[in-house]
Amino acid sequence: MRNTLTSITLALAVLVNIGANAPAVAQGGWYTSTFPPPNGGRLVYKIMSNGDPACASYSGHDCLWGQPSSQITFNRVHLLTCGADHRRQWGVTGYENPKHWCSLAKSMHPKSVGFGNDSVGIPADR
Repeated sequence: MRNTLTSITLALAVLVNIGANAPAVAQGGWYTSTFPPPNGGRLVYKIMSNGDPACASYSGHDCLWGQPSSQITFNRVHLLTCGADHRRQWGVTGYENPKHWCSLAKSMHPKSVGFGNDSVGIPADR
């Protein structure tokens, strides 16, 4: 019985998190951290299901550095995801430099983040 309830709870969490028409903030999972140079400052980001960090961006190219989540219009956000997407935009994945925000954010979160595990990391300020 307990395994059945756990399975149902997990299935519901997955369905809630993949709501395609919901604004990004409603889907949850946003964090705020302050990163050192070379890409320094406050950044609102999330961890994708594959473990790659993605910053809040309106262009899909430039992260919204210095903006608290309360000033971000999440239904306008186009994520810039570390890894292949970051390489297409900037020529590097963001993981080459251990001090780059991509490397630091990824190291702060376990690879299993996703499926509603919002207790990991620092919740975004509102």
